[in-house]
Amino acid sequence: MLDMLIVGAGPAGLYAAYYAGFRGLSVGVIDSLPEIGGQVTALYPEKLIFDVAGLPAVKGQDLVDALAEQAATADPEYHLGQRAEGMLSLDGHVAITTDEGDRIEARTVLITGGIGT
Repeated sequence: MLDMLIVGAGPAGLYAAYYAGFRGLSVGVIDSLPEIGGQVTALYPEKLIFDVAGLPAVKGQDLVDALAEQAATADPEYHLGQRAEGMLSLDGHVAITTDEGDRIEARTVLITGGIGT
């Protein structure tokens, strides 16, 4: 069982994975897209982004690459290409079910879904 399951592998989800791992939690990340990065990777990897704290401008893919490297320090368990469809409240934890029929159990779920699915 994971300490935290993050629904959404975009920039917010990747940073959350890093931060959870930094705090000693085991972490998983689920996303309906087949790769990490969310809408940034899917729609505008070469576009400059101007609203990232501490960076005057950064290309979308460069941001995702840096976040992926940072998140890797937490050794996250990725579940990509799967959509979270249900959540069951269990004794002291929750279980997320996916459209692929998987069941992922965690003590906490953090939803970082943006404007995607």
